[in-house]
Amino acid sequence: MTDQQTTDKPLNGQRPSPINSRRGKKKEWKDLTIDPLSEGYDSHQADYVVGKAPVTWALLEAGQLFSRSKSGKNLHVKLNDGRAICLDTRQPIEIKPSIRNSLQVWIVTNFNSTSANKADF
Repeated sequence: MTDQQTTDKPLNGQRPSPINSRRGKKKEWKDLTIDPLSEGYDSHQADYVVGKAPVTWALLEAGQLFSRSKSGKNLHVKLNDGRAICLDTRQPIEIKPSIRNSLQVWIVTNFNSTSANKADF
């Protein structure tokens, strides 16, 4: 085979497809629900304190504890840029890309698990 025939030959019997022609289901982001634990929920057995001022979701790092409400009555853990999980209900939440720079959360600044008198999970 000549060089020209080699370059014109399809790979594995198929022509290479461009990357832009990927098919699949587009991600559909769900709206955040109202946090059911923001008011009237008994706090954790362990002592924790949330910050006095909110920060944006984008500033949190994966693995950081935070609360979605100023009262700090609930705890979440950021898993990645788009997801977190509630430690109380064990329900995951998804954060739309359009609100990641504006969603305000309160970081847990102090957490003392040795003050717990029983397991919290």
